[in-house]
Amino acid sequence: MRLRASQLTKDFGHRTIVKNATLSVHPGEVVTIFGPNGAGKTTLIKILATLLKPTSGKLEIEGTDAISESSDVRSALGVVIHENLAYPAFSPYENLKFFGQMYGVKQLEHRATTLLTEVGLQRFLHEPLRIFSRGMTQRFMIARALLHSPSVLLLDEPFSGLDTAARQFVLNRIAREQQNGRGIIITTHNTELGYLVGTRFLFMINGELEEVAQKDEITAETLLLTYEERLIDNAPKGL
Repeated sequence: MRLRASQLTKDFGHRTIVKNATLSVHPGEVVTIFGPNGAGKTTLIKILATLLKPTSGKLEIEGTDAISESSDVRSALGVVIHENLAYPAFSPYENLKFFGQMYGVKQLEHRATTLLTEVGLQRFLHEPLRIFSRGMTQRFMIARALLHSPSVLLLDEPFSGLDTAARQFVLNRIAREQQNGRGIIITTHNTELGYLVGTRFLFMINGELEEVAQKDEITAETLLLTYEERLIDNAPKGL
C-alpha cells in the first residue's frame, strides 16, 4: 500500500474542515475524490502531502508515520496544488535544478530537460514562470511533481482552468503514471474527467469522505446521478 490515512480530522478554530477521513491508495490505483468547492478537498490533499498537520488521525506513506516523520516521506510524494510550489522569477529549468538538488536526483540536468520536454515546455526552458499561462504552469507543476520519481501523486483539481489541449495532456499523463505503478489521488468536481481517469471513487461533502464504488461497479451516468443526489441531500435547508 502506497498511502493509508485513518480518521484524519482538521479543525480551524471552531470549524471542522476535514472530519474523520479514511482512505488508501495502492500501486497503480487512481483514487478520484469528487466534491464541490469548500468541501475540504484541498485541506485533505495538503494533509496527505504533509504540508498541513491534522488535528487528529493517522497517516502512513510507504509504511512510515507521515505525521511524526514528515521529512522522511516527502521524497515519496509528488504534489500538484494551486498554490505556487516554485519560484516565479526562476525558469522551469532553474526550478527543477534547485528542487532536484534538494532531493538528490541523479543525472539532474538530463532529468530536468527530459521532463520539461515531455510536458511540452522545451521552448520555454529558460523563461520565468511568472509569464506562464495556467496550462503551462500546470504542465510545469506536473514535471516538478515527477522530478524525483515519487511513488504517490497527489493532484488537487488538476483540470481546473485548463483548455482542451491542456486537459488532454493531464489525462494522458495520469494514465501513463498509473501504468508506471504510482498510486494517484485526485480531487475534482468534474465528474466526467474524474470518472475517465479514476479506478475507485469517493465523495467529499462537508468535510466527510464517503466510499462510492470501484470503476467496474458503476457507470459514469450512475456516478453523476448519485453525486448530484448527495449534493442535494447535503444542501443547506431553507434556501
